[in-house]
Amino acid sequence: MKDLEKIKELDESCYQFIKNNNLAELEIGRYELENGSYVLIQSYTSKLRSVAKYESHENYYDIQYIISGKEIISMIPVEQLTVKVEYNPVKDITFYENSFDGIDHVLSDDEFLIIGPGEGHMPGVCVDEQNTIKKAVFKVPVRS
Repeated sequence: MKDLEKIKELDESCYQFIKNNNLAELEIGRYELENGSYVLIQSYTSKLRSVAKYESHENYYDIQYIISGKEIISMIPVEQLTVKVEYNPVKDITFYENSFDGIDHVLSDDEFLIIGPGEGHMPGVCVDEQNTIKKAVFKVPVRS
């Protein structure tokens, strides 16, 4: 998805961060935004599906924004998954067995996927061959 308005609808500070920064030039690390949101700038080598893990969050939305590279993010309802590592409330994450095929979303430069709380997702999977990914993962707290 490339429609930044979807990000703006979820969180204005994430939208402004994308619009006002050259993401490719940002240093790896955490950047605080407004209202409890933040972004993690990451760089890594995509992984084979066989070693990837499904995960989910309870208190944050993920906006997985590919700055450069190409990866698969597989999505599946958590009800279809088996918990591998119980929920960690400090890190807001549960890990699951990689035993089911989800729906694959192939993302490349300047494309993103918004992942809601409780949605199982497996990020960082290589498409054809492993490659270097630079990604911004925006974390937006659930607001009541």
